[in-house]
Order: sequence, then C-alpha cells, then structure tokens
Amino acid sequence: MPYLTINNLGKTFITPGGRVTQALNNVSLKLDKGHILAVIGHNGSGKTTLLNCIRNSCEYDNGEILINNLDIRMKGPRISSVYQDIDAGIVGSMTTMECLSLVMSEEPSFLFSFPCSRYKNKIYDFLLSVNLAERFSEFEQTLVADLSGGQRQQLAIVMAMMRRPELLLLDEFVANLDPKVSAEILKWTKKHIQEKQITTIMVTHDHELAELWSDYILELHDGRIARFAETENSGGNIH
Repeated sequence: MPYLTINNLGKTFITPGGRVTQALNNVSLKLDKGHILAVIGHNGSGKTTLLNCIRNSCEYDNGEILINNLDIRMKGPRISSVYQDIDAGIVGSMTTMECLSLVMSEEPSFLFSFPCSRYKNKIYDFLLSVNLAERFSEFEQTLVADLSGGQRQQLAIVMAMMRRPELLLLDEFVANLDPKVSAEILKWTKKHIQEKQITTIMVTHDHELAELWSDYILELHDGRIARFAETENSGGNIH
C-alpha cells in the first residue's frame, strides 16, 4: 500500500479582481514511504499550493490526501517544513542552542525560560548522528540574527529533522544559498532522509537537482500534471 496517496486534488483561487484561477486541477499520485518526490514547474503552476494542501494550511475544493489510507485532515502525520525564506521557522533573538532546545521541549513554560543545559546532550547526540556536532559547536551561543544565511538555513533544516517528521516538505530550501553550502546541505539532508526513511516532497525550479536528488519527478503546468516519472535514483516502481 502506498504511503501517500493524492486523488483528484483540486484548488481554486479568486483574485481580488474576480478572476478565477485553477491552482490545482485533478492532481493524483502515489508515493511509497521513504521516497523523495521533486515537484517542478513554472511560477504559478501549483507547486507551493500542493505543499500547502498537504500540510493542511490550505483548504482544497475537492479530492483527498491520504497517509496510510487515512485522510490527512483527520489524522495527519508529523510534518516538518523548510522554506526558501531562510528566517521562516527560526527565531532571530534566540541563540542557536536556544532554538534547538525549543524543538526538544514540549513544556509551555519553556517559552519564558531557556534551560538549554537540560537538552544539550540530546541535541549533540542528534548533531553527532548527522556529522554536524563540530560545526554547530562553533556558533551554539551565537544569536540566530548574527548567523550567515547558510548557517541559518542549516539550523532550520536541523530543527525540522529533530522533530522526527514522517513527512518532510522542502520548498526551494537551498535556492538562496551559494553552490558549496547548497551541496553540503543537500548531501547530509538526503543521507538523513534515507537513513530514517522520511517521505519527502521537494519543490524546486532546478531541473538538474530534481533529477539527481529525487526518486520521482512531478511536473505541474497550470495546476495539471504534465509529467510524473521515475528518475534513475528510484529503486521502486512508479504508481
């Protein structure tokens, strides 16, 4: 049974001028657990709308999204998102360690105090597992606002991974980074995805990245599926 199933998904927007736009038009696909799907297409093709429907931040007009055959609106999986906006999901006034500790804590009182020492060992256990402990130790007490763009994006991705997602949504998550930093982030992100079997959907304008990094490619054109294909990286059959 596929892990993610999308059946006849449709979403319409009405512009302030009254024009009706079909953002998604009967989009259907199936994806097995642990596979990476790259979503490509021109601006306005429906890529980000698809992610927003999956993360339940956008009501869709018709169709269904199922995880393990259950409606995602009734019982959704743990979802983590990383955005093109480097500052989304991180707090500039906190230190790196405070941001990472915030992910570890489920206590409401933690919002008003930052007992980082309570979580430091767990945090570094995770950082060691992704070979980032040494790198993060260099700026653990640095305010997030003072980090470079690459460091902030690494922090955002680590925070997303530490939430132990079952479904990871990546929206142009390395688009603003220089090629060297982007290559490093892509390498360890994919390694973690594969080790933990995290089903992943990545929106990108980079067709070469989509082919090299993902198992499947979904190309949208004006809200419709123009292509759904296996890449050479895929070990399974397309549904």
